Amino acid sequence: MARKLPELGEEVVKQIEEAWGQAQAEWARERLRVVRLVAQHELSAQQIAEAVGVSRATVFNYLAVVQEKGVEALLRREWKGARKSAVHGAVAEEFIQRLEAGQFRQASEAQAWIKKRTRKQLSASGVRKVLRRLGGKLKRPRKSHAKKDPAKAQAFKVELPGRLSAVAGETKGAVRLWVLDEHRYGLLPVIRRVWGRRGVRVHAPYATKYKWGYLHEALEVDGAHRVELLFTPAIDRDIHAIFLRQIAAREPQALHVVIADQAGFHLPADDGRLPANLRL
Repeated sequence: MARKLPELGEEVVKQIEEAWGQAQAEWARERLRVVRLVAQHELSAQQIAEAVGVSRATVFNYLAVVQEKGVEALLRREWKGARKSAVHGAVAEEFIQRLEAGQFRQASEAQAWIKKRTRKQLSASGVRKVLRRLGGKLKRPRKSHAKKDPAKAQAFKVELPGRLSAVAGETKGAVRLWVLDEHRYGLLPVIRRVWGRRGVRVHAPYATKYKWGYLHEALEVDGAHRVELLFTPAIDRDIHAIFLRQIAAREPQALHVVIADQAGFHLPADDGRLPANLRL
């Protein structure tokens, strides 16, 4: 059964009309419009809600305020300020540090961290809002070796200019700077999805076999940007020495400086197989 709208009385109706005739903010005029329609007793609560663009519950909320506290209370907005986010201040700074370090693989991990740190349970959508607000973006991470030492990597960057200058001082001729790495290209069976009947497991027989080769690459930096390539079926120090000799032979009269990582098959700086005009 529909809830019946009550009579507001002549005095209340008079107050509503007086307030309606005065300049009001849009939010206040919307509230007055609701109680004016109630006072006219021509529309139901649902019809009033649809006419004004509010919910049916809002109609009864405004009506209750007028009945209990008067029209003046209806036109008084008690703003208590926005609710403070669960992630703010020092917690937000710590969250951003973890975000920059890529420690949240999924939003659920961020959700669990926030709950542990603040004892507040955010919804899945709430966590995503926090992630976006603090600059988060879902992205594919770049691979980094587990043995990489960030401190040593930073020290290498700082020391590199001085080390290059020292090597360049060994010769009066041209100095060529190279960066070097290798890629392994391989084949591995991949089982892709197929259509099958619901409830029946589909089998795809296969045998794991491995076949790959290695592409050695070196790019000249801050020069002619030349490239040296060598493809081999295997890789070890002897093969790596062949590639270094290929680089050194590109310009025999120049001194070639090669920057490479610490792969186990790379030659050490004091190895006798290194070309005379090449430095690591």
